[in-house]
Amino acid sequence: MRLALRVWPADGRGWVAIVHGYGEHSGRYEAFARWLNSRGWSAAACDLRGHGQSPGRRGHIRTFADYLRDVAALHAFAATEARGQPLFLLGHSLGGLIALRYAQTRNGDFSGLILSAPFLELGMPLPRWKRVLAPALSRIWPTFSTPSGLRGELGTHDPEAAAAYDRDPLVLKRATARWFAEVLRAQREALAGAPKLALPLLVLHGEADPVASPAAARRLLASAGSRDKTLHVYGGFLHEVLNELGKERVWEDVGAWLEAHCGREA
Repeated sequence: MRLALRVWPADGRGWVAIVHGYGEHSGRYEAFARWLNSRGWSAAACDLRGHGQSPGRRGHIRTFADYLRDVAALHAFAATEARGQPLFLLGHSLGGLIALRYAQTRNGDFSGLILSAPFLELGMPLPRWKRVLAPALSRIWPTFSTPSGLRGELGTHDPEAAAAYDRDPLVLKRATARWFAEVLRAQREALAGAPKLALPLLVLHGEADPVASPAAARRLLASAGSRDKTLHVYGGFLHEVLNELGKERVWEDVGAWLEAHCGREA
């Protein structure tokens, strides 16, 4: 499988490999990547399988390990380009869950891990019938799909950014039963495996996030094995902290953390 790739090169400090969230694509990180460039950081992001301009059934995976293979390909590309410079892994929402599981299960040469609103647990209560039905449907009808319910207004208070999300033809609005069951399993494994995490860790979360639970992010940070770990919670922010009104605060926090860690060994 050949994944769509976007690269924003810069001469300077190192590289940031970006893993996008569910239903979106790498192109939505253009402004943030350009800002990283202005601070001397290069960035690269791929469209996960079934997303954006990459091939694959839309919103579907056979197993969560499929996503880890996608990150492995992105990692290999970025590591080659970095040529020994610091290399960081950043994931948003589902991408945060994927990045976390990749860091927990693969020995990667990263200088640190940045999680933006990691999708460790739903921010709103999940109907019991969905939790019970998903594993059964995953076995007997894995490609059965339902609306995801994601809308721009859940991610940001910025009306222009929210409208851009809703009208983006590359943004997915449905997910399959197998996808849902595999993500639920990965969430449990990610929280259970937190003590095994050793990388320097930065977690960014909106306090009012209706999609990903801030409480789950706090539990992750409390149990993470990383000796160097930082949590920034932004009051009033929704799910897309990198695209919220006042996102400049978040970007600056990321930049300062990268600067503080760019001299460390991976």
